[in-house]
Amino acid sequence: MCGSLLLKILFFFLTFIVFYLCKILCRIKFLKKLPPIVSSAVIIIIMLKIFNIDFALYNSGAKYVTYLLGPATIALAYPLIKNKEVLFENKRAIWFGFIFATFAAVFSTALLGKFFHTKLSVIISMLPKSVTTPIAVEISKTIGGIPELTACAVIITGIIGGIFARRLLKLFKIDNDIAIGLSVGAASHVMGTSSLAERKQFKQVAISTVALTIVAILTAFFTPLLIKLYLKLAPAFGI
Repeated sequence: MCGSLLLKILFFFLTFIVFYLCKILCRIKFLKKLPPIVSSAVIIIIMLKIFNIDFALYNSGAKYVTYLLGPATIALAYPLIKNKEVLFENKRAIWFGFIFATFAAVFSTALLGKFFHTKLSVIISMLPKSVTTPIAVEISKTIGGIPELTACAVIITGIIGGIFARRLLKLFKIDNDIAIGLSVGAASHVMGTSSLAERKQFKQVAISTVALTIVAILTAFFTPLLIKLYLKLAPAFGI
């Protein structure tokens, strides 16, 4: 019993230690583009393989890290309240952007999944991909998705957004701070927002933070309704 408890504590803290070390490694020039969440996951997988540790045993302690997602979700209310003036100053453009981004993310995922003949459970799991991980996982559980797959989709979306979003916006000559912050935050959540913070674009970061919060709330509200509507109408249209 004591040995089992010690292992749980060990794996719990090991997760944090590896992540912290990866954050330090990301300060190296050629590793800056690699998010710590990806490098730490790779290192942990390698460690489990080398020492022949069963994932279930590791997860018996590491799973408690997931419980911290609840407080992390609640903490998103802070930047929302702090930047509420931004919402009122640019309310028409911003709120239209929020709604458009939410529906574009959900419908594009559903259409692509259907086009490639993907299983419904996989499509459902991918729908909240543009939402920050704590909320995306909870949405996935609510709508019958696979939370682990959802988390992977969220991370991949964030990495792509963090690396390519700014370049894509620059290609289309979009240089407005509100437009940049809204699009990056709405499409690639925290990872995209952190890429703006690294460049010290504070107005963009403020808008992006509000965007990722509002889009997460809208996605959590609308996605279950859209799933129910789809399941109701799909048989009638032979989908």
